[in-house]
Formats: sequence, C-alpha cells, structure tokens
Amino acid sequence: MTISPIKPHLLSIAIISAGLLLPPQSTYATVAGGVYAYEKGNYQQARAEWLPYAALGNPNALYNLGQLSRMGRGTEQDFIKAEAYYLRAAEKGHVGAQRNLGTLYYFGRINAVDHAKAFNWLIKAATSGDIKSQLMTGTMYFNGEATEKDNIRAYAWIFLSSQSGLTRAISALDKLTAIMTPKEIMQAKDLAPTLISNQLSPDDVGLMVQQQETDKPASSSLKNIIAETMAPPISETPPVGHSAADNYRVQIASFSTETTAKKALKILQDKFPKLWDGRQGNIEYVDLGKKGVFYRLQLSPFNRKSDAQEYCRKLQENNQNCYVIKSP
Repeated sequence: MTISPIKPHLLSIAIISAGLLLPPQSTYATVAGGVYAYEKGNYQQARAEWLPYAALGNPNALYNLGQLSRMGRGTEQDFIKAEAYYLRAAEKGHVGAQRNLGTLYYFGRINAVDHAKAFNWLIKAATSGDIKSQLMTGTMYFNGEATEKDNIRAYAWIFLSSQSGLTRAISALDKLTAIMTPKEIMQAKDLAPTLISNQLSPDDVGLMVQQQETDKPASSSLKNIIAETMAPPISETPPVGHSAADNYRVQIASFSTETTAKKALKILQDKFPKLWDGRQGNIEYVDLGKKGVFYRLQLSPFNRKSDAQEYCRKLQENNQNCYVIKSP
C-alpha cells in the first residue's frame, strides 16, 4: 500500500485547525492579571490585559475598562466610553456595571440627569442583591423619581440594604421609621424578601476593579440621601469639615481567610482605639488566579499620601507593620 505524502499547504491547514481546537488561555487568570497590575498602579498594563477579553465580551473586562475610563486611570477620563463599557457588561448581567451605569445617569455625568435610565439599571442591580443599588432604589421610590412615590417600597428596599450593615441605609431607615406607621413598616418588611431575585448571579469581585467610597452618614433629609450613596468618580480635595476623599489607604497585611482578617481588624481596633477617629477598616477580597485568594486588611480614608504615611508611621512606632497604597 502506497501512502501519499502530505502536501505542505495541507499540513499547514491541519496545524492551524488543530490550534483552533486547543483550549484558550484562561480568561479568569488573564483578567486577574490585569487586576493585579491595577493594584500595583500600572493602569496601562491593566488596560492592555483587559482589552482583548473585552473584545470577546468578557463582562469583568468590560466593567474594569469602564472603571478606568470613569476614573481616568491609564487613559483619558471619558464618561461616554465608560458608559459604553458598562452598558455592554450590564446587558450581560454584570451587577456592578448596572449599578455604575445607573449612577452615571442619575448624577448626569454624561449629559443631563436621566432618572428613568438610572432607575432602570439600579433596580436591576438592586434585585440582584447589590446593597448600594437597593439604597438608591429605595430613595428614588421615596422621592418619586422616575416612579410613583411609594413609602412602602422605599422602606422595603432600604431595609434590605440596611441588613448588610451599610451605615447610610441604617440612617435612612431610622428616618423612614419616624414617619411611617407600624402597619406600614410591617407591610414593607413582608414585601422586602419578595423583591430579590431567586436566581442571584453575583459578580466575581476578585476579577473586578473596586472603588470603595467613604461610608458617609445619611443627610438630614431623605431627599438628599441619594446624593450621598456614591462618592464622586473623581477624587477631589474635600471642603473643610467634610470627610477625607478615599485616595490612599494604609495596608496592614494580607490573609488567606476572611475570618482571620476580621480577627486582625478587631485586634487592631482594641490595640489602637485613639487612632480610629474618622478611619474605618476595609477587608478587600482579591483573587489572583493561580497565586491564590487573599483578604487584604486596609485602613481608610486618606486624601493625601502624606496623611497616610504619617498614620502608618504612628502605627510603626507601636510595632505595627504597615505600608501605604493607592485606593482601589
């Protein structure tokens, strides 16, 4: 039996076809690599990591690129580009993108304020369990913005948000409680669990660029609570008498479990009670793929790097290791 030799061009086609059948490089690892670069302050490298996966429709990559455009990191600040990235991710069910898209419309970052578009996306994120969106949705119901004023639904949404311990939600709930009857409150609490989707698909926070906000107290007027649920996308020097912008943080350590990180935070609070005035502890979840999952214990907020360095120096004088990082 004679075996015909394989022609060179056919061999090339076979090799290329086989290559197409190989499993692609892990999207998870690559997007996580971009998050790692972002955490190091290398925003352009992070952007380069995410662009090809955004082109393939990866929702976390799209969301992260939206974050860069909104904050002006590694690229020009451009709310229209941020909207485009968020929209693509939001349409795929990305909860963080839905929330951020809603805030862009609510605060009029693109054109005029658009409460209807804001409500459309915020209620989607709220239904999926996003606590900040729940607070904003509840406040929009109370204010009658893009929807009929409804104190029962307002209370129900804000009640859900408060269950996570969000300070602004708890303060807002106290104000609502003071103006509602016990019967109305009971109706709202009965309604609350029915508002959440039975098929939650939470975001993979380890693959997302986070921008934490200072947990400011709710204002004296429910009408203004919505304006304080999200910090401005651009960090600015705060006016005298206001809390510092969250531009820098003091990182204490990284832990392999959240429980250990929480214990370390409690020890720190007990050890240095006088250093907590105006500061708060943050436990940042970070998934670096093959490098593992970490829980980073950080203290915030610090407007200027020098403020964070001075705070860290005081801790070091008391034999507590720490270092200063840019806020996520």
